[in-house]
Amino acid sequence: MDLDTECIPLGHIQTYLNLSKSLPEKPDQLMKRAGIQLHDADQKMRAILNIDPTEMYRQAGIKVSEEGVAGHFVSTRQVLNLVHQAMELLGMPYLGLPMGNLMTVTHHGMAGLAVVTQPTLLDSGRVLERFFRELFPPLELSIHLEGQRGRLQIDENLPLSPYTHFFIELNLVSFYNIFADLRGRDPAKIPARLELSSPDPGWGHIYRRYFQCPVVFNAGRNALSGPSFLADVDMPLANRLMAMTAEKSLFESIPTRAIQLVPLRLRRLLVRYYGAFPSLENAARELGMSGRTMRRKLAEDGTSYQQELNHVREKFAREYFIRGGESVTELAHLLGFADSSAFAKAFRGWTGLSPTDFMQQHR
Repeated sequence: MDLDTECIPLGHIQTYLNLSKSLPEKPDQLMKRAGIQLHDADQKMRAILNIDPTEMYRQAGIKVSEEGVAGHFVSTRQVLNLVHQAMELLGMPYLGLPMGNLMTVTHHGMAGLAVVTQPTLLDSGRVLERFFRELFPPLELSIHLEGQRGRLQIDENLPLSPYTHFFIELNLVSFYNIFADLRGRDPAKIPARLELSSPDPGWGHIYRRYFQCPVVFNAGRNALSGPSFLADVDMPLANRLMAMTAEKSLFESIPTRAIQLVPLRLRRLLVRYYGAFPSLENAARELGMSGRTMRRKLAEDGTSYQQELNHVREKFAREYFIRGGESVTELAHLLGFADSSAFAKAFRGWTGLSPTDFMQQHR
């Protein structure tokens, strides 16, 4: 999978572009809902209402038939073009924050309904993991429970620069608000910390209007974290039948392709085998193909077994050090390197830093 792989359902992207259905009637209400002060609120509101998705699609090189967007898939590069157009039109580099703040459960449609009707927050998180895999494979959402702490984390499967912050902001503020509203904004039952891998983009003060918790930049990951007991918190709208119906309806109306992408399937397989990575031949066999077929399919997507293995190794290495791990020798062994010097050389290639420097930077 690369920036030009058409694997993102256009119907899903249209959900985000259709901001008008989330807008209040007046500019002052818009500012209150969005959580920002705008000296040109009337102009911004007119700009949003006048967004023409068809013209934006045309400029992004997206061809839509007269039947609509059903069954159409777009590439990551085309989605980045759409984000660029929206930011240019509105003149708001921090667009992800107010946009995510406007996106209620109803804005997410059947996906939102399927998430909030799960029995517990952990169940909701597992459904979100699947939705990300199927509906927006450039990003990967994962739930981690480690002792007394838990977190919802978002990683890039593809580089979304220069708009990585947009996607991270939009999703994290939307999830934070939806869950906080469902829990009545109870401080004991909402995420307690926001971590961002990037430095302060220049609008860190705006983040603090949206998240009622500490915001930490240069944290090495993008995550909402809190006590692990939150995973067992009952969802107030829990309804298993409704959740199953909503999920079925979602995937009937928005077909997906991500499940067919061999690089993503391989990557998830390697994550499961952390500490004992399978050989290419064994991985191929588990995915139901020969080693030769896997090599060909990976090459068609511009990657290889070694590249995908290194991607997973890098992710685990970063996480190990961020969590406080300090043994380079132990980590090198877990990741299948011949020795610590071979690991250190690979790690410097991934991050530009030695393991020691990385640990000091994130301690």
